[in-house]
Amino acid sequence: MTTTFALTPLSGHFAARIDTPFDELLDEASHQALRDALVEHKVLVLPGADPSIEQHIALATVFGDAEPPQPQNPRHEDSDLVCVFDSAEGYKADRWHADETFTDTPSSGAALVMRMKPDVGGDTLWLDTEAAHDALSNGMRTLLANRRARHEIAPGVAAEHPVIRHHPVSGRPCLFVNETFVRGIVNLPPIESEAILAMLLKHLARPDFAYRHRWEKGDVVIWDNRSTQHIAMADFTGRRVVHRVGFVAEPFAA
Repeated sequence: MTTTFALTPLSGHFAARIDTPFDELLDEASHQALRDALVEHKVLVLPGADPSIEQHIALATVFGDAEPPQPQNPRHEDSDLVCVFDSAEGYKADRWHADETFTDTPSSGAALVMRMKPDVGGDTLWLDTEAAHDALSNGMRTLLANRRARHEIAPGVAAEHPVIRHHPVSGRPCLFVNETFVRGIVNLPPIESEAILAMLLKHLARPDFAYRHRWEKGDVVIWDNRSTQHIAMADFTGRRVVHRVGFVAEPFAA
């Protein structure tokens, strides 16, 4: 028997809150409804869930296979699957990005837990890349069809992906470029690539595509990395510690 639960929308385009007790969400009867909700709403918020390390990993694996952190990212001392982002160690993610787009198979999504928060600031924003695509003119969508962008984190650590991608579950198109990793549109002349990429990045950053989460300690946010981007605000004093567990589910088509 499949369990259903109430979802409260958090913005006009996407993101929803789930107030169901955390233990019920880990019950196998809830798993398909959670997966469906993530594809539909793209960002799911579980306020104050405060899971243990084991529960955090169990939640992420509802959506796919747990994915170890990238080699450059610090891991939790009790689990190689949990990435620890600690502002005291100088970590920042203060530019829009989708995770790991510099790889051939980027992360499908992740579950993030706020373990320590500053008194003020340190919010995370997500944007809806499907809504951003849909708001483009027909002419721009035609121009971008079959274009590919180069995503790079360091020399020799790069991948190419279509500028417009279709979600492997819903089939909905999204705009798949971001300001952190994309270096250019490879099958356009450089001057055109530079101008069009700048326009696309400005378009993606429109406030009406965004959901802003003001964290409380123990909050959990799960996002679909195939249809969103995110940014962590570096507008705080004090310490901010989050734990991330990524997952790999249905990949994009090539």
